[in-house]
Amino acid sequence: HWDKKAPSFNEGVMKSAYAREFIDKVDFTGVSTLLDFACGAGALSVLAADKLERIYGFDFSPKMLEFAEKNAQAYGAKNIKFAQKAFEDDWSDVPACDVVFASRCLEVDDLKTALNKLLSKTKKSLYITFKVGGSFVDGEILDAIGREVEQKPDFVYLLNILFQMGYLPSLSYIKAQCHGGGAKSAEEFVQKTRWMLGGELSGTEEARLAEYFNSDKYEPKRDFMHWAFVRVDKTDEL
Repeated sequence: HWDKKAPSFNEGVMKSAYAREFIDKVDFTGVSTLLDFACGAGALSVLAADKLERIYGFDFSPKMLEFAEKNAQAYGAKNIKFAQKAFEDDWSDVPACDVVFASRCLEVDDLKTALNKLLSKTKKSLYITFKVGGSFVDGEILDAIGREVEQKPDFVYLLNILFQMGYLPSLSYIKAQCHGGGAKSAEEFVQKTRWMLGGELSGTEEARLAEYFNSDKYEPKRDFMHWAFVRVDKTDEL
């Protein structure tokens, strides 16, 4: 479904306060190479381009990579190489880099394997963002459309796995604007909910959402969402 998300994801991505804050938190001292895994539309790679010699951006969505190439061109970032790759693929041709980014992309079935792969390509530090709380969509919205979404583990689970693996991760937070914050119309509300659920809504679900939006029950709760910003240094091992 990420190919369907790509156009709406790209619209605000280069102006995103989240991406700027992520880059501000990274220590670029003595760093010349970056691996940006699940790079999406390339915002982090592009914003980091003037601080580094070489950047490798990988994503599994061809559409996202198209936007990433366009964004790099628009910002004159010539030191980024983008290519298609997923977590489950063979990583033997993925270069090891000083720092590795895994931004908002670790909603995977086997977190430990994904972390091992990322850390195997990390020379100095791995930077991860992981959502705080269990679901991207408010429970009341899910109730309104009669849908159950499996609650995924949150960042505490990630920290526990890193501790078990023998690392001492450090933690801070990024407060980012929600795509689902404060819709002005039923149509916009349906569109934002579709985005957060990954692009699929039935006609019945859309009708229920519109009805919910127009009822007295709807009040936008969250304009913001918190992301855990986790730094793992290869030298900080237990």
